[in-house]
Amino acid sequence: MRFRRYPRPVTERKRIIIPHRGLAASKTRLAPVLSPEERMALGARLLTRVLEVARQAADDVVVISPSASLAALVEAAGARLSVQRGLGLNAGLDQARREALSDGVDTLLVFHGDLPNLQASEVDALLTACPSPRGVAIAPDRAGTGTNGLCLRPPGIIEFAFGDGSFARHQAEAQAAAARLEIVRLPGLAFDLDTPADLARWLELGDAA
Repeated sequence: MRFRRYPRPVTERKRIIIPHRGLAASKTRLAPVLSPEERMALGARLLTRVLEVARQAADDVVVISPSASLAALVEAAGARLSVQRGLGLNAGLDQARREALSDGVDTLLVFHGDLPNLQASEVDALLTACPSPRGVAIAPDRAGTGTNGLCLRPPGIIEFAFGDGSFARHQAEAQAAAARLEIVRLPGLAFDLDTPADLARWLELGDAA
C-alpha cells in the first residue's frame, strides 16, 4: 500500500483510544449464530487482541466505555479504562478527546475493538501516514463505507463522525478543516468482525480474512 509518509513531531505524545460498548452489549448482530455467552466471550477475545496490538504500538492506550466492568480486562492488557458518561459512540470519543487534550496529547488514534487481524505495523503505518503538523489519516473498512481507524493530528482537527457512511463523512470533515488527508488501506485495519458472514470468513481464513 502506497501513501505519503510524514515526519512525526520530535516530542510527540500520542494516545490510542478504543471505544467499546461493553461485553454484554457487544456483537449483537451475531445473535443468529452465537449465544449471549459466546458473544461476550468473543467480544472479550477481540478486545484483548486489539489492546495487545495497541500496546505494542503505543504506551498510552485508553478504552472509553459505559461499562465499568471492563476495567479488569483493560488493565490486564496494560491499558486504562475511562468510563463514558454520555450516550453514543461519538459522544464517548469526544469525552476521551477532551481528556487527551487535557493531558497534553499531540496525536490521537482511534481503533475499533473488533479488528481480529490488526497488526502493530498497521497501527504504525496509520500514524506514519498522518500528515504533520495538521492532518488526518483514515483507514476504511472492506466495504469502503465505514471507518475502522482514524489518526488526528492535532486531536481536535475534525469532528468525530462514526456511524453509517463515516468514511465519506470523515473525508468531508477533513476537507472542511483544510486538513491534509491520507487514506490507508491495509487488510488488518479493513477487516472488522461484525456479522455472521464476517465470523464465517474469519473462522475459515484466520489472519488472511
